Amino acid sequence: MTKSDNHNLIGFFLKHIFALSVFLCFNGNLFASSVGTTAANFLKIPIAVVPAALGQSYTAMISPDSILFNPAGLGLLTYSSFSGSHNQYICGINQEYISAAYRFKFGTIGLAYSTLSSGDITAYDKNDMIIGNTSSSHRFVTLSYAQSFPHFRQDIGKLDPMVITPGWTKVDIIKDYRPKSYRVSFGGSVKYIDEKLDNLSSSAYTFDLGVLLVLPHHLQLGASVLNVSGSQNFYSDDSSLPRTLRAGIAKDFHTLNDIMVFTVISDAVKELDYDYYHSIGIDMDILRLFQVRMGYRTKKDIGSKVSGGIGMNLDRFTEKGNFIKGVRIDYAYVGYGDLGSTHRFGLQLIW
Repeated sequence: MTKSDNHNLIGFFLKHIFALSVFLCFNGNLFASSVGTTAANFLKIPIAVVPAALGQSYTAMISPDSILFNPAGLGLLTYSSFSGSHNQYICGINQEYISAAYRFKFGTIGLAYSTLSSGDITAYDKNDMIIGNTSSSHRFVTLSYAQSFPHFRQDIGKLDPMVITPGWTKVDIIKDYRPKSYRVSFGGSVKYIDEKLDNLSSSAYTFDLGVLLVLPHHLQLGASVLNVSGSQNFYSDDSSLPRTLRAGIAKDFHTLNDIMVFTVISDAVKELDYDYYHSIGIDMDILRLFQVRMGYRTKKDIGSKVSGGIGMNLDRFTEKGNFIKGVRIDYAYVGYGDLGSTHRFGLQLIW
């Protein structure tokens, strides 16, 4: 690729970020509500390790964690995969998350489950006297389906060289590749949400919708709407779920002999009860063995706007021809100021 081509790609990259930002600014009135007025706000907590390290810049990325940000990303997986994480959150709160994506000839099916537990909480009566302990729990289950166009059934189980693909797997690259100028994927999810506080409980169903476009030179553009509908009722008040509009762009850059690969991701986000904000993440792959990640969000929230993490590929310990084609462990750090630091540990598998 010539220097002129690189300049054109960078210019194209920046113009799309600007266009996505303008789109969200002019459509902010569709997602307007007072701060803190939505229900099920645990859905906003970063769960998956890699997106958390990248400042939650993930709308245009492709992995089993796409189920959290843009279900269309699942449709561009040509292999099956698993992601799981443990989140040591603030104030002794723990959160668990697993997701899996299965690719078959009619598309990709994804399934995710997450649960958050507060542990024991001291309970008081109306006179501020301690009366014992209580607890709360929050969970969701998501079922997704996505399909890409064009798609080729003989490519199942192989890496598509047109998309940003992980360098930590022994999955074979498609050799009889049919050049196309684009890939487009559409996806949708149905989500069940359940929350309990002491002896009160509330549940709701909602939907996610997304689209992801892949252009030449590994340029990926994504857009999604999360928690499209639904509300929850505690006591006698109904509150809307945290509807979120996301738009993102991703591009990778390779050094000589792929010694280092940089993936740059940027998202523009508008939440129902928060102002519009940006996020940007950088994933640096070194020798296809180690990853260093950094993220930044402009969202005005408690704690640090900066996040980070590391990863390590373990595929060199798997034999070619094994059922498991890739293994990776990851760590992410997200700070919350005076409330303390949070740590996420995760595992990803490809088969």
